[in-house]
Amino acid sequence: MTATKPARRPATRSASPARKTRPARTAVSKTAARTTKPASAAPRAVRAVFTPLADGQIWQLGEANLKVEMVGKLLVHYKLAKPNAVRTPTSIAGITTLVKFMKKSKAVLIQEQSAPRTGSARS
Repeated sequence: MTATKPARRPATRSASPARKTRPARTAVSKTAARTTKPASAAPRAVRAVFTPLADGQIWQLGEANLKVEMVGKLLVHYKLAKPNAVRTPTSIAGITTLVKFMKKSKAVLIQEQSAPRTGSARS
């Protein structure tokens, strides 16, 4: 008493339903596909320009002052402390990170960079 399975027939192309074909893509340049926005009548509000970081600058961030010690290619050495603090540690951060923090805290430039050092300190 064994059950017999019906024989499986191979599918032929003519027996399968008609395939849907995709319409051919038309070559359109990217610039032609983009639409240009009309110029708005109201001008945008101008943002305050942030002074780039330089050695010797002192910025006020709320109650604390941030003194920029040295600016490198990617990193900044700085001291962040209250104005009358003694022995403040030097911290290191990425330039972009520090600039974001300063913008968020609404930093105000108190003192421009000091005059560049020339020659040796000994005379």
